Amino acid sequence: MRETIKKLKEEIEHLRTMIDYDFLTGLYNRQGFTKEAEKFLEEFKNRDKIKEKRKVSFKNFSLIFLDIDNLKLINDGYGHRAGDRALKNAANVFKNSIRDLDLVARWGGDEFVIGLVGADKKEALKIAEKIRRKLKSIKINSQNLSASFGIVATLGEKPKENIFNLYELIEKADMTMYDAKKNKGKDFVAVYN
Repeated sequence: MRETIKKLKEEIEHLRTMIDYDFLTGLYNRQGFTKEAEKFLEEFKNRDKIKEKRKVSFKNFSLIFLDIDNLKLINDGYGHRAGDRALKNAANVFKNSIRDLDLVARWGGDEFVIGLVGADKKEALKIAEKIRRKLKSIKINSQNLSASFGIVATLGEKPKENIFNLYELIEKADMTMYDAKKNKGKDFVAVYN
């Protein structure tokens, strides 16, 4: 009986992991990222209401939305195994470029999102540029990896520009990335104004 209960608990834990994590990259999936990021944003948004001893210590939350460039060409030219390898290699670059406190997820297909706790736009830009350079050093068959990035932060220049809604942050970062890709080309980092 104890062995059965132990196995059932292990299976439940495995199922919980599958709900919040991407099976290919090991990163959060959309649902897992959303749950964790919304916790940070809620606490940050309500920081003035929290009693002093539990006051939030971070001053901002930035989001990087990125799209792996030319993943379809890798999949079509070298097969989906090569595409999967590209995604796994990119995921490792992301994990190794952020702190343990930060969040990273495969948002879907070749899109990823990174939540940087306490980082403003300038810090997020430095991290995105570091990731961009690291990706370029990865070669899948004869294709170098690259990505296009959009950055947005919760705190704007003026209080009315503050954004505490996760989906609004993601939408603005995605739009910024897409506009940069369309107007400046791929392998570019853009910051939302």
